[in-house]
Order: sequence, then structure tokens, then C-alpha cells
Amino acid sequence: MATKFGRIEHSEVSFEEQTFHKNQTITNESIGCHGILGLEDHKKDSNSDSDLSVSGSHWAFVHNMFYLSGSAKVLREQPADAEKFNSIYDNFNQHNDLKPFYKHKFYNTASVFYIPQATFGERIQPESFTFTARTGSASNTSKEIIIKDDGNGNLYSSNAHHSQSAGALTSADNYVGNIFYDLGVAVLTETGSWSGSLTYPDGQITYMDIGQTSSIVDGDYRYWNMNFNSTTPFFVSQYSVKVNSSDFLSTMNASTKLYHGGDYIPSGSSLEDVANLKSDLTGSGWKPYFNQIQLFREDNGEEPLLIANLPRAVKMRDDIDLIITFRVDH
Repeated sequence: MATKFGRIEHSEVSFEEQTFHKNQTITNESIGCHGILGLEDHKKDSNSDSDLSVSGSHWAFVHNMFYLSGSAKVLREQPADAEKFNSIYDNFNQHNDLKPFYKHKFYNTASVFYIPQATFGERIQPESFTFTARTGSASNTSKEIIIKDDGNGNLYSSNAHHSQSAGALTSADNYVGNIFYDLGVAVLTETGSWSGSLTYPDGQITYMDIGQTSSIVDGDYRYWNMNFNSTTPFFVSQYSVKVNSSDFLSTMNASTKLYHGGDYIPSGSSLEDVANLKSDLTGSGWKPYFNQIQLFREDNGEEPLLIANLPRAVKMRDDIDLIITFRVDH
């Protein structure tokens, strides 16, 4: 005899976190994205007691947050304590001895680019970040600078002509900045030129000039975009429903009856005639199908809390148990 409900055991339910990556592209015109040139100790006016300017504030931010161990300012003013900032506890990024995180290039200027958290989610996926700067227009691909990350937070130019920073990152001398995946902050720290073989403004440009809008010279490479994979965690509940071979072998569907849906019932018909299945459904090989599983609360079975629709109808079996597993995203 069929039963109406089956119980899901606690051991048949699991809950886990999974990660979803989505490709994102932002430009210098995207809302919430900023590229700012930071200048060491830059004041609002010439008064030594004056507050820091916007440029000075951003330089101080990245210096204090990320670059104390590589800063000439620390080495100059606190030589005795400088080494303490090389500890892993003072390094704000992932650490891999086989793939070091370089940050010894930090001078009195730094170009800082901010990515909104609404775009990068929990963090930027390592080795997915590409920064492209263009001259002339945002769509010009004939003159562009391409900067990538190596998967451990170091940035390098993949198309530089100059020997320094050219090609893949192979040493501590080749990197031009850093990407901080968890904060959505990219910093260009290299003060040299991207291409030492050409004459500015036709091609030579320093890394500090990339993305700056203070000049209208065509060679400024002030149009830029960033492409990366955002990281978003989500949670998944998994349920395994076991249907025993002795369960659910009959059906209450009215369409299987001899007379249903208002069909005319002949005068004198017995209750057995009305209740029986159609003749083509009485063979030993016939079994009902199901294409949906509904989950109910144990103390309230009136309305399902969750409905799982199967991709195709499944035939019930009287010789083996069936196990249906499905997942629910939260």
C-alpha cells in the first residue's frame, strides 16, 4: 500500500559553502571606480602644518596599509625598526614562498586604483586581473598598455618594450605594482617608463602617468579598463530522498480511473467499477511515474516548503530502492 509521506533523515541532509566567479569589466567612467596619483607628504598649501591634500592622503593610505616594509620613508626615519615590517603579520596579502609577493618598490609617488566591493564581491580571483590603458580613445587597440597579475598579487606588463617589466614576471625586478585581492585596490609603484625605446608622447610613458587626466596629451593613456573575476560565496543545501521499493506503487491521480473529470457514469455501476483503474493500466508491468518532490514541515503538512522539479519523469520500481538527490541554493 502506498504511503503519502516519507521521512528525510538528518544524515541525508548536508549544508556547504561554494564559490561563484563572474567576469567583470569596469572602466575609468564606471561609477565608484577611481584612479588617483598619490604624492608623499603633499599638503593642501605650503604650510608645513597644513593637512594632507587628496594626493597626499592616498599616498599615506597605501603606505601605511601595504608598504611600510618597502618604504624608503620608513628606512630613512626608523632604520632600527624597519625589518619588523617584513614579518608575515604585517603583510596584507596571501603568502607563498614559491611565488613571492613583492613590495619593495615604493617611492614618493604611487598610482592607486579603487574597485567597488559591489563589483568584486568577496575578493578578486587571483590571476584573473588585467589592467588595460589606451591612448586616443577608450576603443583604440593600436596603442595600449596591458598589465596583468601573476596570481600572487604582483603586477607586470605583458607587452612592454623596455627590458624592465617586459614579458612574464620572472623576478623581483620585473614587477610594476600590486593588486590587493581582498580590498579591490590596485597600486602602480614603478616610476620608470613603460617603453624606454620610444619618445614621449608617441609611445614612452611612465607608469605614474597611466590613467591620469591632468593632461590632454594623446600619449597619456588616460583611458583604462579593468577585467577580472569577482568572487561570491553562496550556500547549498543538499537533500537525498530514498524511495523504498515497496512505497508509492499506486496512484491517486483521477485520470487513471475508469470515469473521471465529470465523465458519464452508467446507471447501475458499482463502486468497484468507478474506483478501478483503466484496463490498460492494470498489467503487471505498469508503475506510476513522478516528476516532483515536495518537502513539508513535520508539524504542518498542509503546504510544501520546497518543491523540487525533476528534469524528466521517473518510473517507480518494485525491485530496487530509488535515491533522488537535489540541491538548493541560498
